[in-house]
Amino acid sequence: MMASMIRSSIPISILVTLSSFAMAQKTSAPAEPGTAARANPVTDAKDQTPSDFARFVAAETGGHFDVAVTTYQNGDGVAVRCFAAVHIADAGHYQALQRRFATCGRLLYELVGPEDYRPKRGESRGGMVSLLQQGMKSGLELEFQLDGVDYGAENFVHADMTPEEFEASMDERGESLFSMMMQMGFDAQRRVNEADEDDAEEDVEEKPREKPVDLVQAFRSGEGRHQLRLLIAQQLEAIEGMSSGRGTTLLEGRNEKCLTVLKREIAAGHKDLGIYYGAAHLAHLERRLTEDMGFRKVDHEWLVAWDCTKRPDPKVDRELWRARRKAKDELASIRAAANKWLATQQDDSLSPSFEQLAFSGSRIDPWGKPYTLDVVDGICDVASLGQDGTLGTDDDLHAASPRERSQMDRERPRR
Repeated sequence: MMASMIRSSIPISILVTLSSFAMAQKTSAPAEPGTAARANPVTDAKDQTPSDFARFVAAETGGHFDVAVTTYQNGDGVAVRCFAAVHIADAGHYQALQRRFATCGRLLYELVGPEDYRPKRGESRGGMVSLLQQGMKSGLELEFQLDGVDYGAENFVHADMTPEEFEASMDERGESLFSMMMQMGFDAQRRVNEADEDDAEEDVEEKPREKPVDLVQAFRSGEGRHQLRLLIAQQLEAIEGMSSGRGTTLLEGRNEKCLTVLKREIAAGHKDLGIYYGAAHLAHLERRLTEDMGFRKVDHEWLVAWDCTKRPDPKVDRELWRARRKAKDELASIRAAANKWLATQQDDSLSPSFEQLAFSGSRIDPWGKPYTLDVVDGICDVASLGQDGTLGTDDDLHAASPRERSQMDRERPRR
């Protein structure tokens, strides 16, 4: 039971995303550029509540889905930053978050699992979950939270229920994961019905209905990935609301465990704390912080989680796709050779040169730039600058995972 609970806790919002895809396909076109996808009774003001924690903003280039970082303070000088989590996002989003997490004295994170459970990249999470991960990661060029975030950082603190606590709380409330997911499905259908009713009440001559996006044709034309990103991104704000489960173990029960850990860390003298929980959790956490624990909102900002800017689809740009595939294979070959060389060394501070390695392929990437080899404390990364030839841009390719690169960056100053 424990293993299945761990696997089930995080991907529920992903399953809701797919179960709500029919609703997404009813979306005919993005909102007007520069506007949120729907009106909200919440605010992104720096000192007012209730706060907005997730939004889609349309733009001429496609738009972006954002999540909030909201800061609260109390009279004792304790600051709490709430980072709204989205379970699948651009890899760069998680890298930006990791840098911010490092500035927190304690970072409290959600994950139903054993006390102080820290997930590892590539850890098996079950058949359906694994299938969803691989499909969405490759189809949308996104990263999963559990793979993109380094949970091994020293300041990370597990602040969620154990599987036993989660199960006991559901039993006490007469709940089950199946009933929660069914309720989310009913909510999704209700929203579709309400949208249809609103459309029926509109004056067709005054506001003609636009044609739905033809995804099949979009993929044939090379815009499929872009259109699919847009369709799902525009629904994420509503989906967070559907998955909130107010009054349930899934939301408020786990939030109360988080607040218990928060109080413990404050009592231990920590003044700068972060909470990394799903966006759906934060409305309730904000109420508890401001109404019951003496905090006030002092700052609010947005981070881009999904950049939906229109970009070439490498599966249609066959030449680019083949070049990137070739580069990835060569990166993996060089890294395997470097790891084999490192295994023969007694001193893990040593770093091999390309001349010392036996690998298949070239030392030059498909765009004429040399691969780079970096080793820190026995962790090896091989990188390509990608087709634009510029370091630090989205098309860079790495053999090491984001988590491994984050660990290398942490260890580098010590050397």
